[in-house]
Amino acid sequence: MYTALLIVMILAGIALSASILLMSPKGGLGAGIAGIGGGGDFGARKGIEKTLTRSAQISGLIFLICVLILPYLS
Repeated sequence: MYTALLIVMILAGIALSASILLMSPKGGLGAGIAGIGGGGDFGARKGIEKTLTRSAQISGLIFLICVLILPYLS
């Protein structure tokens, strides 16, 4: 159970990080990491932004639950 919870926590952390980096206003993963962005189409990605926001919220909640449960398993 402990190992499964650690795997879920790592996957949720990766998903959370990726969705936050992709939500950069300048677009793309490179813009979130290095600040380099190429793109001025700010209004064209409303559906994707909503999906990324929802996935960030869900993965953050899963990560938080795993962090709170982890100390009680030994």
